[in-house]
Amino acid sequence: MTAPPRTLGHVSILDLTLLPLRIARHVADAVLHPAAPAHAPPAELVVVDGMPEGVPPAARRPEPRLPVPSNWPFGEEFPRTCGTGRLAGGALFWTDFLYDDHGATGVPVGDLKIQAPPRGTYVYPDGPAAGNGADLFRVAIGLTETDTWWRIDWNTLVDPSVPIALFTFDTDPSRAGTADWPVGAGVRSEGIDMALLVSGRGATLIDLTTRATTPMEHSVDTQSRSFLARIPRSVLEPTGSWTVRLAAGLANAAGDGFADVPAERGALPGQPNVYNVAFRTNAQEPPHLNFWSDSAQAEALGHGDVSAFAATVPWARLAARDTEPEPVITGPSTRWYVSSVELGQGVAGGLAAYDILSTKPQFLGRVQPYSICLPSSYAPGGALPLTLLLHSLSLGQSQFAAIDPRLLHEVCEGRDSVVVTPLARGPSSWYFDTGELDVWEVWARVAEQLGTDPNRTVISGYSMGGYAAYKLGLSYPQVFSQAVVLAGPPACGVRLLPDVDIPADLDPDSPCAREGDTWKLLVNARWLPYVIAHGLVDELVPFASAAEQVLELDRLGYRHRFTVYPLEDHIAWVLQDKFEDPISHMETALRQADPGHITFAWYPQLVRADLGIGPHQVWWLSELTADPSVTARRGAVAEVDARSYARPDPTHTIRHHRGVIPHFDPTPGLYSELDWQVGRPVAPLPYLTLRLTGVASLAVDVARAGLAALPSSTITVATDVAARITLAGLPAGASVQLDGQPAGATVAVPAGRHRITLARRAAG
Repeated sequence: MTAPPRTLGHVSILDLTLLPLRIARHVADAVLHPAAPAHAPPAELVVVDGMPEGVPPAARRPEPRLPVPSNWPFGEEFPRTCGTGRLAGGALFWTDFLYDDHGATGVPVGDLKIQAPPRGTYVYPDGPAAGNGADLFRVAIGLTETDTWWRIDWNTLVDPSVPIALFTFDTDPSRAGTADWPVGAGVRSEGIDMALLVSGRGATLIDLTTRATTPMEHSVDTQSRSFLARIPRSVLEPTGSWTVRLAAGLANAAGDGFADVPAERGALPGQPNVYNVAFRTNAQEPPHLNFWSDSAQAEALGHGDVSAFAATVPWARLAARDTEPEPVITGPSTRWYVSSVELGQGVAGGLAAYDILSTKPQFLGRVQPYSICLPSSYAPGGALPLTLLLHSLSLGQSQFAAIDPRLLHEVCEGRDSVVVTPLARGPSSWYFDTGELDVWEVWARVAEQLGTDPNRTVISGYSMGGYAAYKLGLSYPQVFSQAVVLAGPPACGVRLLPDVDIPADLDPDSPCAREGDTWKLLVNARWLPYVIAHGLVDELVPFASAAEQVLELDRLGYRHRFTVYPLEDHIAWVLQDKFEDPISHMETALRQADPGHITFAWYPQLVRADLGIGPHQVWWLSELTADPSVTARRGAVAEVDARSYARPDPTHTIRHHRGVIPHFDPTPGLYSELDWQVGRPVAPLPYLTLRLTGVASLAVDVARAGLAALPSSTITVATDVAARITLAGLPAGASVQLDGQPAGATVAVPAGRHRITLARRAAG
């Protein structure tokens, strides 16, 4: 493809940065021309395993199973929603919040520039704590004929000597009990009478009335990252219902008590030595400004009373093996899944010190959290639309619940859509490599466990998340029904304008160094409408960069809507939480079925076969690979333009609309849009054209392209490198010729212009 000159017409960059509304109107008239809902031609959509066709292999893999402690006699019915529990098959299963191990609010330490700070201030010493060493992941309490079982699964367990956990029991509400927890925990809760200490060194039952201690049978399983203890019923018989609490911290050298948390690790004098308290419910940790679901925990640890966080264990129901359904919460919550890759354990550098600008993965473990919002209409077995709402630079999966609840409510409840925000392995992965993998695996788990409509998925995001709406939407245009970009840059990281080269000091291993910009991929948006919204005085993502994207969409004649807010910048806009116009233009239409004309460009360097990500199929084209000469060049793209006249797209007329958004939400804005008025269908012809640039191989499904039903047809190929073309879906007995010579279903096409002819043998 020959790119047009990169210009903003008669509007200068200086003009684009001026504030007055007069200038903004001038910009709108000269620059803006955006999108409207797709009018997908009717055709059957191919759906596999709840995921749309065209997703990369990673999105179709089954979820790995976590290891199970070898001597655990119960099932694995842990809830997927954090802050919830259930009874199942003789045990109570609880799932805690992930990466919430920050203790009390004490002395701020570490990198104070963090954009999504935890409420607690505790950090870890360097070494095997790995920035996450006392993070409770899951808890289970079971009952057999001879024992009660007490299981703790840790998020991170590099060294079993690092964490320590303490259960406390109120076994008889009629007795007063005591309040202070033993072994240096430093917290209290009224009415406790027994405690169970569990560390990597052993387990001890403590009678809080007599202070007698009794060693219990104990095991450590480093594969499952589990501590397991058993209390014989002959020692402590479970009757009635117990109130059980649990707290975790770092073990002292002997493993028989909590290590002190000094000021240099975030604690004020006299504050508890507890990093994490279990049995906090989703309702007790409301999402507002609560990025890591530790607000109530930090407050309780600040005064030391953890009475509010408890689980009731009904022993008779455990004995009866009562089973409750999986808890599902409408509204915002946090869920977890098991990734196909493990990069290590813990948090790289620790949460309080991680590099908010590093594109490297920061959250390394095999279990990853994601935020989800389920509308009140959600019911198991349904298939609601899905919105991928991707987070900004230096924030995380809880961004929208924490600081943009209105936006989240409008997208979730207002549009009756399931909304998902992955962590993407860190605050600044730019959704490359394992950051992208996280998106696909989260989507697959949501489709599998909760059910969504694979044909109605919108990809959206703010800032870095808006960049991902460009990057992923354009890389997989078949997968989505619409893309919505809020203040999103068209290029990764510091390279916000297509003509700006990568700085010499940029990490050469960074994925940003392998990617040019999404401007080169805009040709892919023929069947994916875009909604783009931007502030004219955006100080982080220059308005000119967004305007250039819109100019190119306009030149291509692709559907889009562009909203400009002359008085909005980058930071204030997201904090105002007002996105009425772009959200009102989010659609729930179907994604595009097989079209007749496909244009597709991709960055071969971003294909990661080891992770199962990267474009490989787009409608009736598949097995896409690039020539090695393209793959070796940083920022180079391969491109295919395929047009089947045997299944022609309906004609359409391009229509432009411009206007003013008068309401103050957030401030008056200007909009411009381009939509299509679909016309009459076109009669088919027996031709298909392929124009290949840097393409080494591809497969054409001739049946889906409309050629198989014709008695004869011609495929004209123009390629700049030798290419291997596989003809899939050929009718039985069909003959293939390349430039008049017999060929097979796989045709080796030299560089240049060639003709492949297909013919069906006459019957009889």
